[in-house]
Amino acid sequence: MHRKTGHPRRRRQSEPCCGRAVAGLVWNCRVKMMDRKPVLVAGNAVVDVLLRDAEIGGEAADRWGSNVQLLENPVEATLGGCGAAPAFLLGRLGLQVRLNTNLGDDRWGEMVKIWLREGKVELCGSSFAATAVHVITLDREGKRRTFYFTGEKVQWRRSLEEETPGWLLASGFGKVDADDLTEMRQVFAGVRKRGGRVMFDPSPWFAGRVKGEEMRKMWKSVDCLVATEDELRDWVEAGDVEMLADRALELGPEIVVVKRGAHGTAFAARDGAKGTLPAERVDRANSVGAGDTFNGRLLYGIYCGEGLEKAVGEAVRMATNAVRNGRGVLGALE
Repeated sequence: MHRKTGHPRRRRQSEPCCGRAVAGLVWNCRVKMMDRKPVLVAGNAVVDVLLRDAEIGGEAADRWGSNVQLLENPVEATLGGCGAAPAFLLGRLGLQVRLNTNLGDDRWGEMVKIWLREGKVELCGSSFAATAVHVITLDREGKRRTFYFTGEKVQWRRSLEEETPGWLLASGFGKVDADDLTEMRQVFAGVRKRGGRVMFDPSPWFAGRVKGEEMRKMWKSVDCLVATEDELRDWVEAGDVEMLADRALELGPEIVVVKRGAHGTAFAARDGAKGTLPAERVDRANSVGAGDTFNGRLLYGIYCGEGLEKAVGEAVRMATNAVRNGRGVLGALE
C-alpha cells in the first residue's frame, strides 16, 4: 500500500516478484526471485509430432495408392521430453532455469531452442548430432501409437559442473540403462552434498533394464520421488495407492507423489502430510505431455513454499489443462 494515499502500490517493471499472472492465473511465491538459486533440469529434449485421427494401415509399397492415408487434421509439432518440457514450464512460471539435455545441432534442435528461449531457459553447454523426434499417431479416442528416435544419451555428470541448484529435477527417458542409473545416483549425491535438493521421476524406461534393488537404493539420494502408479509398482509391492506411497516413502525420499492420470493423485511426506486428490476427466483427449507438465508445476509449488497438498492440486489442474488443450506443455498455460 502507498503510505500517503492508501492505494495499492504499483510494482516497478524492474522489481522482481514471485507473483506472476500467466494465462489469467496468479502464482504467489513467498520469496523474491532474486533470493532463489536456479532450478537445474536434467533430461531429454524431444520434438513431438502429432498426427490426429490417424490410423496406420495398408501395406508398404514403392508406389502411391492404398499405402497413403490422407489426414483430416493438420500435422502439429510441440515441445516434449522429460527435461525440456518441465524446464519450459518452470521458466514460464518465473523461475531461473538451466537445462542439461541431449539437444541436437540440427533443424529440429533449432525448433526446440525457439521454444526454450520463449521460456527463458538457459542451456548447458553440450550439443549433439541429432535431436530426438517422437512421431505420435492419435486415434479418435486419444489412444496412441508412436515412432521414437531417442537421440543421444544425456550427460548426467554435466549437471555437477553447474552452479549448485536449489532443486535438480531429473527423469529417465527412452535411452537409459543401468549405467545411467549409476551416473544419476552419483549426481544426486553430489547435488545434495552441496546443499541442493533432488526431484526424480524414474519414468517407465528403467523397468526391465535395471535391478529393483538398485532402483530402490537410488531413492535414498532423492528428496521428492514422483511417478505414475504403474511405474512405481514396477519397484514396490503394496496394496492400494496410499499404501504404495507410504511404502515408497519408507525407502528414502522426503516426499512421494503418485500420478494416476484421470484418477487423480496420491501423496505422502515424512512430515505427516498425506492424502489423495481427484482429477477432472477429459474424454477423448491427448494426454501427451501431461506428466511433464505435472512435474514442472509440482516442483514450482514445492520450491515456492506452497503446502504439499496445494502444490499437488495445482499440478493436477495444470496437467489437466495441458490434456484439454492437446498441445502438451505448450498448452498448459493457455
